[in-house]
Amino acid sequence: MKCLVLISLLAVGSQAFFTPEQHEVAKRLTMACATEIGEGLPDNVGNRFREGDLTLTDDKSKCFMKCVFGKVGFIDDAGTVNKEVLVEKLSKGNTQAKAEMFAEKCNMFEGANGCEKAHGLFECYWKNKEIFA
Repeated sequence: MKCLVLISLLAVGSQAFFTPEQHEVAKRLTMACATEIGEGLPDNVGNRFREGDLTLTDDKSKCFMKCVFGKVGFIDDAGTVNKEVLVEKLSKGNTQAKAEMFAEKCNMFEGANGCEKAHGLFECYWKNKEIFA
């Protein structure tokens, strides 16, 4: 189940690689994180996250991203990317080579906290999603 979730989280915008079931899992997870983060999130943050809205740069949105990525094992509490998990999980819906290219390109981010680092992973995916094309 976690494989389905994490594949969906980063690449909901890349419809060709992901099943409707994976998209539904991603929706449920984003709803859970919206509830966990609470008040102050932008309207439709889950949909905007799944669609790659790069204007989600406020602190609450960044922590929402940390919640989602943390639940699937992409990052730890400090926001450190788990490169092995990225490759393992993304290779379930893509070639191993594509998953490794993504993990290599998007495995480290600077930031004052885990939320900022999670936002770095989010931005890196959407700015480099052609890897999965």
